[in-house]
Amino acid sequence: MLRSLLIAFVAITTIATTSCKKTEPCKAVITVQDSLGNPVAGARVILRQDSVINPTTGVRADVFQEEYSVSTGEAFFEFDLEAVLNVEVDYDVQSARDYIRLEQSETVRKTVIVK
Repeated sequence: MLRSLLIAFVAITTIATTSCKKTEPCKAVITVQDSLGNPVAGARVILRQDSVINPTTGVRADVFQEEYSVSTGEAFFEFDLEAVLNVEVDYDVQSARDYIRLEQSETVRKTVIVK
């Protein structure tokens, strides 16, 4: 009887601790470089998703965040949900376009070269 209770307790504890894993936000780090591979500080980096329309409600997705790259060329973003986002980078007269796929509880990195 005691052995059965112990096995049941271990099973319940294992299920409870593994099924209640807390999810973390999706993070993105965009690194901006020039054509020589040097980091670009002060570049305007935009992550957006504005072309997705919910087929049930007709509501258009309006995900938009803007940051500026720091001295290492990196711009840091955080989102609650997974998504595929457009990446737009502008620096002086140079620009670049790309995309990034965010993953739950992960930090995704992308390097963009401005030309």
